[in-house]
Amino acid sequence: MNRLCIIASLVVMAVVGFGQENTQPVDPFNMSKLQEQIDEIGVPTVTAVTALHTQALALYQGGNWEEAAEALQLYAKNANWLANLISDGLEPYYGASYDVRKAYPYKKIKPLIKYENLANDYRKLRNEARVMEAECYAKLGEKSKAVALFSKSLDLIDIKNEVYWRRAQKGLYLIIGGE
Repeated sequence: MNRLCIIASLVVMAVVGFGQENTQPVDPFNMSKLQEQIDEIGVPTVTAVTALHTQALALYQGGNWEEAAEALQLYAKNANWLANLISDGLEPYYGASYDVRKAYPYKKIKPLIKYENLANDYRKLRNEARVMEAECYAKLGEKSKAVALFSKSLDLIDIKNEVYWRRAQKGLYLIIGGE
């Protein structure tokens, strides 16, 4: 009977604790993680990310697998970072409560939709670049890198992006013997 009481108490504590919000105050002056990312990747621009994409695709299409893999990784990082920065511009809306968002006039939301779509487009391109990067490593015979990238890509790819879903799936299955 004591075990049952202890287990019940633990379950109640877990449920109550799970529902509580993080009470740690946010430090509005701590930008260390953000600055680390800027120091590592820089500040991406649409023009610079487009140039990286063009360069990476040319290397990939030219069959220069080693250089293409590196260029695709650099492009994917920058596309992801650019998507995150675009989303940051929408954070006041995202961070609002459901009721506040619901009451926010559509005429004010409508101009923001293009930025939401742009961020999503960069995330889609990031995912596609990761699949191509995996394909490069598969062609180079670096199976562990290829498998990790295919697997991660499959976690990220949207169900509607069937072309890259199938490419990642096929690449993974070819390596593990499922194809």
